[in-house]
Amino acid sequence: MQVGVIGPAGPDRFADNVADALQRAGHSVVQCGPAHARHRSRHVQRAASLARQALPGYDERAQRRIVGTALDASCEVVINVDARLAPASVSLLRQGGARVAFWFPDHVSQLGRQLMLLAPYHAVFFKEPHLVERLRCSLDAPVYYLPQACNPRWHRPLEAAGTEPSLAVVGNMYPARARLLERLAAAGIPLTLYGPPIPGWIGDTPLRAMHTGRSVYREDKARVFRSAAAVLNSMHPAEVAGVNARLLEAAGCGAAVLTEFRPTLPDLFDIGDEVLAFRDFDELVGQARRLLSEPGLTAHIGDAAARRAHSEHTYDRRVVTILEAVS
Repeated sequence: MQVGVIGPAGPDRFADNVADALQRAGHSVVQCGPAHARHRSRHVQRAASLARQALPGYDERAQRRIVGTALDASCEVVINVDARLAPASVSLLRQGGARVAFWFPDHVSQLGRQLMLLAPYHAVFFKEPHLVERLRCSLDAPVYYLPQACNPRWHRPLEAAGTEPSLAVVGNMYPARARLLERLAAAGIPLTLYGPPIPGWIGDTPLRAMHTGRSVYREDKARVFRSAAAVLNSMHPAEVAGVNARLLEAAGCGAAVLTEFRPTLPDLFDIGDEVLAFRDFDELVGQARRLLSEPGLTAHIGDAAARRAHSEHTYDRRVVTILEAVS
């Protein structure tokens, strides 16, 4: 089957993993690009943003390249992971004969203008079950719950477990995470941070000295996750009941994941055997000290997590769910 994928591409990006899983399943994949073109010039980028606000039809015209790419390739199905795709673009894809699905990869604070609820998708998937429940109760919309996933091609155990005596933290820095990590550091828990630079507006923080100054992707990420005594998975406050991608990726890499609890977590992993969870700061410190001091615990948790993630929580399985929903 010819399948188009809409969304920002790049190593370990959401669209990248979706496309990779489709190719492994034997489909021919067309990367259609992001809904908003990325301009090298900051001034051009700003001008485009202003044009979108002032001109209602700007996005529809700019996104004709995406629609054209998919229809010229005779895509039977298009999977969009970019919340900025205009409803008119989805309509044009449908008029061209494509079945169109949307998979939202972020938490509820990133819903933006909620364009996916205006667009005529055949199916819309959210990782937040609370949101799915509310929309089903109030709207006649084809919305479904679908957690994110790991990609077994690179999210897999590649190192000996727990060789680095610290908690690895991978991702963006925002105030809630910064305050939590500062408290952990003050409690004597060693941390190693990866990801984009800590924003200047966060202010003075001891976390800057713990930051490696680099982001990690694919196999490099897998090695960092697996070799850490634990991967700390603190979640954004806007993750209400669902979980983030980091949990599933780290589990696939064979990491011992110490994750903030969410209501869907027990449906995905066995707490205590496949992941460790915390509901408050004292529980977090206690679990972190266990992982740092008990020989073999990191490997036991990480091995069990990888088995579960690779059997139930892969992109390969998720894309089958999407394709069945739009067939």
